[in-house]
Amino acid sequence: MTISRKRSYTPQLADEGTKRPKHGLEDSEAIVRGNFIDLTLEDEDRCDNTHVAGALEATTSTRVNGSSIDHTSRLPLSYPSPIVGKAYDTCFGMLCMRATASDEGQLPIGCTPASLIFEHDVVRVVTGAGKRVAILVAKALWSLTNKFPVTLQATICGRKPKSAVTKSRLNKRTTSQLATTQIKYYSLRVFIYGFLGQKEQIGDFLAGKELFLQHPHPSEMDSSVKYLNPQYLLPPGKKDMPPPSQLSMSTCCAGRESALGEEETAKIYEIFDTASASKGIQLNIEPSMRLTTALKRHQVEALIFMVEKETGIFENSQFPSIWQPFRCPSGEIRYQNIVTKLFSMERPAPVGGGILADDMGLGKTLSSLALVCNSLDRHQKTTLAGVPKGTLIVTPMSTISGWESQINRHIHPERIRWLTYHGHKRHELTGNLDTYDVVLTTYDTLNVEGEKGLLHNHEWQRIILDEAHRIRNSSSKTYRIVCSLQAQYRWCLTGTPIQNRLADYGALLEFIQAPPFESRGSFERMIVGSISENKRRSFDLLRNVVTATCLRRIKRNSATELCLPQKTELVERVHMDKEDREPYEFFKRYSFLTAGKAMSSHKRTGTNILVLIGLLRLICDHGVALLPKAALIAWHERDDTSLTWRTLESETIKCTICAQPVEEYRSGESLVEEAGCGHPICGICATETDSQPPCPKCEANECRSSSPTPTSFTHPLSVGYAPSAKIRALLRNITKSRSISDEKGVQTKFVIFSYWTKMLDLIATALTENHLTFRRIDGRSSLSQRKEALGVFGSDPQCIIMLASIGAAGEGIDLTAANSIHIVEPQWNPMAEAQAIDRVHRIGQERDVEVVRYITSESIESYVQWIQSDKLRLINKALSPAEQGAEKVTEKRWKKMLQYLE
Repeated sequence: MTISRKRSYTPQLADEGTKRPKHGLEDSEAIVRGNFIDLTLEDEDRCDNTHVAGALEATTSTRVNGSSIDHTSRLPLSYPSPIVGKAYDTCFGMLCMRATASDEGQLPIGCTPASLIFEHDVVRVVTGAGKRVAILVAKALWSLTNKFPVTLQATICGRKPKSAVTKSRLNKRTTSQLATTQIKYYSLRVFIYGFLGQKEQIGDFLAGKELFLQHPHPSEMDSSVKYLNPQYLLPPGKKDMPPPSQLSMSTCCAGRESALGEEETAKIYEIFDTASASKGIQLNIEPSMRLTTALKRHQVEALIFMVEKETGIFENSQFPSIWQPFRCPSGEIRYQNIVTKLFSMERPAPVGGGILADDMGLGKTLSSLALVCNSLDRHQKTTLAGVPKGTLIVTPMSTISGWESQINRHIHPERIRWLTYHGHKRHELTGNLDTYDVVLTTYDTLNVEGEKGLLHNHEWQRIILDEAHRIRNSSSKTYRIVCSLQAQYRWCLTGTPIQNRLADYGALLEFIQAPPFESRGSFERMIVGSISENKRRSFDLLRNVVTATCLRRIKRNSATELCLPQKTELVERVHMDKEDREPYEFFKRYSFLTAGKAMSSHKRTGTNILVLIGLLRLICDHGVALLPKAALIAWHERDDTSLTWRTLESETIKCTICAQPVEEYRSGESLVEEAGCGHPICGICATETDSQPPCPKCEANECRSSSPTPTSFTHPLSVGYAPSAKIRALLRNITKSRSISDEKGVQTKFVIFSYWTKMLDLIATALTENHLTFRRIDGRSSLSQRKEALGVFGSDPQCIIMLASIGAAGEGIDLTAANSIHIVEPQWNPMAEAQAIDRVHRIGQERDVEVVRYITSESIESYVQWIQSDKLRLINKALSPAEQGAEKVTEKRWKKMLQYLE
């Protein structure tokens, strides 16, 4: 008997209530205490709260005669289990156990689905290869399976197995003898499923055996059933537990490996950037006459790709498919899944969607609107009654106005009926949603209304997710709400199909329901697991999946065809002022001593070093004006001993919502936004909601709505303000460009990017004192402020400058009104700069674009530039064997950093 992990109804969020289980222990302490081969469970073996990349294997406790019970299905790991009803209806939680390593099989590094084979109270742990990798004694589990009709699932972790020796070590035997008695054991997680009616009995039984259930991570449990831990105390009147994603979860340490190393990331980027190139495509489709704009060739190709996926063209298709047709000797056609290699005797249903992942600025919006118009034309020709025709387009709040303008610009107004369903005005909706061809809404609206909202009660022909990487976290509320929408076809639009984890792409495949990735965790099991275990042809399999589900074109490969204007990139070397050089050398010396000490002791505290480097970068921008209080005190007293590790940790930027450090240096993706009160919010938490709730730290209600305007802007340094060397260089370049433009009779508009909003404050002061009109967009800007700023910047000839934070330029901003880009400081992540530049240098830009980067000479900014080059090298070129390995990359970068700090 087997089960499948299919998507289904997820209960609404409930209050967490009291999180302490009945056993009275903290989650980190509630570890199973059974007698497992007489080994001592150490603290470092316990489950922590990191994400697990492992997947599940369906198991069952069907009783058989004899002394052995096999608690596993016999399907291969690479194929989802068939649906079997009434195997269980509830997940009760998981047990953290340990198992002694066996000599029969080698366990891969990382988390691996496992089968449990009971021989009375001895349990053999077997992987998909059929080899026994571990063994344990589990009298309580044996009794549980005999007493209750439970279903068990297991995952075993091969990361850093623990070693122990027998008591012979106490007798001080020889080293060789000790080696022969040394044993290893692995961390094992056993997930328990059963029927809700037996919840209390099972909970009491386990507690009586001193076994205490932990919260499973959502990626490891069957999401089609309810989670209800019988040892969890619910508040009075509450019947349902909060979803696992809202609880303090225990998962294995191997989850840390779910984040890709830079070498693997480089290979994956190469696959995405090359495998989807469309060459030799016959333009055999005519765009709809509803469009007022002629499509470029690459947009027609995108239209062909999308029509093929929706109509289910397998034979003679121009783009690869998940299903490959084969003709049998009898003449019959069979269809083989490229992932599972299994055949379908009947013609499979259309995949019904895909991922359009073109570079930013290549017109994904227009390609999607062309699909909608083509579909409306086809719908007109059909006589089928009751067939839905509406398209729901879900966008971030920042991009919805862009979609509105694109519809008005590219489609004849009398040929389409569309509606924006967002904000308070959505309650004024009159008529039926069936009367509209297109409905625009936001992720935030879906989150607010939940699964009982109007949009969920409607069946759509198509759903299009803009900036679809918003659902990359399959444990988030946004993901669950979006996936529960009903539609025939599903599309994802994103310029970044993966962020830091390959599993990000798996979440998109689960949303579009591409077989065999419809079930949760299947992508991590079949693709991520294969890559992490270095299986042969694992990257080839990923390439096949990407080409079959995704279309991605990048600008550097399409520049000639796109006819984009020329882009010139310059570097402005800035010499630091003497009064700024002194504090820089003070903190540089301390940074060198700290980094050198960490290097020699092999304890590289990356977060703390990041803080020190951050201080140096701030000084490069504007001397001591941007330094935090603790650093200022250390400088004024010339006392670097006050910069203790505790002080440094307190200066580390942490997200106000999740309290996690924002380590831009390591991840390269966690850009910081700010609430209206100025408290930082990491990129992941920011994408959970478009209109932030009151700040959890100070409960400020005016979040993202206090961005200062030019007329109201004030700053403590505005009186007697002296601009830094960088700002003076910036002002000189603006003046020079305006002078040249005036001579030619044309106008130049400027965009100034900085990572730090406080630096933007100082630049705003300088622009105001020089009587330069500007607008500003940063993480605190509300939707109305963004629209006003972009509108004025695009239409008012007096407004020549836009100030923007790098993070705020990530989504939904068209800055083609500008043609001169100024990046005040280098970013750790070169893609952050590239995305900002793409907001200006894109389709719709009619003038040549100039990019000026400001680099302080003889400073840490040269090291940041070197990091950029090294990351791009990893992405654009294959590594030699000597260069491979995360440790080698880290070692090289650490040594290079010390060179710049000497």
